[in-house]
Amino acid sequence: MIVTILAGPGYAQAETRALLVGAWQFRSKLIMDLAGPENDLAAMETVIRGQGATDVTVLRNDGVSRTTVETALHALGLRSRPGDWIFLYYTGHGALAEAAVKGTRDGDTDQFLPLPGFDPDVKDAERFIVDKDFYTWLSLYVPRGVQVLMMADTCHSGTLHRSVDPRAMGLTPRLTLGARNVELGSRPAPRFASVLAPGEGAPVSVTRDDLPNLFYISAARDDQIAWENALPVEGAPARGFLTWSFEQGLTTPRADGRGMAADQNGDGTLAIGELGSYLNVQVRMLSGQRQESSTIIPPGRDMQGLFATVPPPPAPPAPPPLPGLYVADAKARAGVTGDYPWRILTDGQGADFVWDARAQAMLRRTGDIVAQNVKGLPQVRGVIDKWATLEALRPFLSESAARVMVGPLDNGARYPAGAPVTLALAQAEVASGPRYATVFNIAADGTVQRLYPVADQDKDGQLAPGQSLPVLESQVIPPYGADHVVALVTPHPPHDFRLLLRTVENQRASARLVAPIRDLLAKDGGQSSLSIGELYTGS
Repeated sequence: MIVTILAGPGYAQAETRALLVGAWQFRSKLIMDLAGPENDLAAMETVIRGQGATDVTVLRNDGVSRTTVETALHALGLRSRPGDWIFLYYTGHGALAEAAVKGTRDGDTDQFLPLPGFDPDVKDAERFIVDKDFYTWLSLYVPRGVQVLMMADTCHSGTLHRSVDPRAMGLTPRLTLGARNVELGSRPAPRFASVLAPGEGAPVSVTRDDLPNLFYISAARDDQIAWENALPVEGAPARGFLTWSFEQGLTTPRADGRGMAADQNGDGTLAIGELGSYLNVQVRMLSGQRQESSTIIPPGRDMQGLFATVPPPPAPPAPPPLPGLYVADAKARAGVTGDYPWRILTDGQGADFVWDARAQAMLRRTGDIVAQNVKGLPQVRGVIDKWATLEALRPFLSESAARVMVGPLDNGARYPAGAPVTLALAQAEVASGPRYATVFNIAADGTVQRLYPVADQDKDGQLAPGQSLPVLESQVIPPYGADHVVALVTPHPPHDFRLLLRTVENQRASARLVAPIRDLLAKDGGQSSLSIGELYTGS
């Protein structure tokens, strides 16, 4: 006998739906066009369809207006059922304007998206969307049983901790209109009636109480600029740091070669809290500490599982691309041309490194001076090898257990010679068992320096539950540039690794540490933590 079971409404399979919006051609003298959103939008569509989404709406450039976005979101809400996910994504410029209603929890400014054709003097409501508009539409058009992940790869406002050195070309801010005082015109009321069931929602108010079904990820904090740049893949086009990190987190494996990199505890489920932690550390590293993503999660829902599914086993990894090095001085360029782990470029556009031989300075694609007193081939190689180590470690970063904190200046600031520096390792959660900290520094020239444990009173580096590493105090001394404090926290003392650290101390040999760190992270099954604190020094 054959029995056919018809799935009723309570058994319908949950679906993932998406509205992907990107703008990079603005047709404006005030707003520069961007290169990254076109690539971001294509990549995000591939990722979300790879997660099983078949209901995907894509709006781009002239197809993006207030009406088209609102209409598409309303239609998605009508098609969605309890248990579904809606992924709402935007990539492009962001800006600030005077708030129409001041004195609320949002402050006295409105964050808004200038759309193609935006002109601050015309005040055409079709050419911009304010953050409050998205909130209103989500409040009215998406049933509460439908979960929403909203991601914006754009900046809201910002000031730079460090300027971008013009000798390094390629880093572009996703901030428009600069410091201009913008006043937006009036905006129309919602075009459509609410799709919520009676009693399901509450009236929309200017206080904008948090929606219980909305998870929000922004590319940068409110006081930061979001950036786009060519990413660490040979020949890669410009991308937004947040979008690229999201793509990598869902499509590349962890240190053990399994699952998703963003699933940091390796339990096969990607929780929103895990994703937020993964994106934050990735964006910080890619932007040279200029940018730090932010995740807003409804109270008590950090462990909410995302729609993400485990990808198929990855293909064997390709050899990492050789970084591009640009040297303007012909004589100096001849001294670093040969069979070395880099490519010599004919101009500085898109270069991973720029060596200013006359100033004896090495710059990185983020626009930072990462090493000073770089006189010739040995120093150039030390710097490039050091950054290859960091790039090899970056996919394995996990701050779910602990994070390196550099102070006392704000994250990303440059410390002058002789300035005091404090280093702390803050545990993010109470451990179920003992944890052991191993901390070392990779100096600007690639030299490895042990920091903790180094003395008998360090007691094998063991951290009591909830205890943070005692603050380490130091001061800025040569070599100047970019130092990277690496903290490895493991459930067992890594004796062999510490022996290796002592062996390579005071040598430019950080590359020898990559495989042992990867193996420790893979062996501990998500119980270990790897954090890197970036410190910029010198004038």
